[in-house]
Amino acid sequence: MIENSQHADNCRCKSGFTLLETIIVVSLLSVLVAVSAHIFVVGLRVWSTGSMRTEIREDISYAMDKTVRDLKQAANASLQRYNAIAHTLQYDDLAGNTYVLYLYNPADASVDSTYGETLYNLRKADINGGDSPASGDGMLILKDLVSPDAAAPATSLTIDPGGTQISLDFAVQRNDETVEIRTTVRPRNL
Repeated sequence: MIENSQHADNCRCKSGFTLLETIIVVSLLSVLVAVSAHIFVVGLRVWSTGSMRTEIREDISYAMDKTVRDLKQAANASLQRYNAIAHTLQYDDLAGNTYVLYLYNPADASVDSTYGETLYNLRKADINGGDSPASGDGMLILKDLVSPDAAAPATSLTIDPGGTQISLDFAVQRNDETVEIRTTVRPRNL
C-alpha cells in the first residue's frame, strides 16, 4: 500500500500543468499584455504631442526671428498700419522698399479689421514689387495663427500709440495644440 501511494505521488509530480494552472498563467499574461499595450499607447500619445509642440515652437521661433529682424531695420517714421487695418504693419526698409505684414485667410472676403475665420497665415507683401495684401500675395512667414478676434490666446500685431514700439503675439494652433510666443520690437531707425 505504501508503495502504491509513493507511485501515485511520483506520477503526479511527473505529470504536466493542470488546466487551472494553465488558465491562471494565460490570464496573468493577458493582463500583462493589456497593461503593456496601454502604457505603449499612452507613451505614443505623449510623444506625438511633444513632437507637435516642438514643431510648432520651431516654426514660431523662425517666424519671430525673421519678423523681428525685418522690423528692426524699418526706416525712420515709416511704421504704420496698412490702410488703418488692425493687426497689419506697414514699414519701409532702408532701401525705400515698402512691406506689409498681414494676416490672411482666403475664406475672408477682404483684408479688413474683421477676422471671421479661425486660423490665418502671416504673410509679408512687397508693395513696391506689386504684391497686394487683398489677394494674399507675398511670402508666407507662418501658418495656422489663431484669429485676433479669438479668446486668448490670440494673434496680434500692434503698434504703440507713439509709433516706436511693436508688440508681436503669435499663437499657433495645430490639431489640439496651441503654442504662443510674445515679444516687443523697437526698430533701430525710429
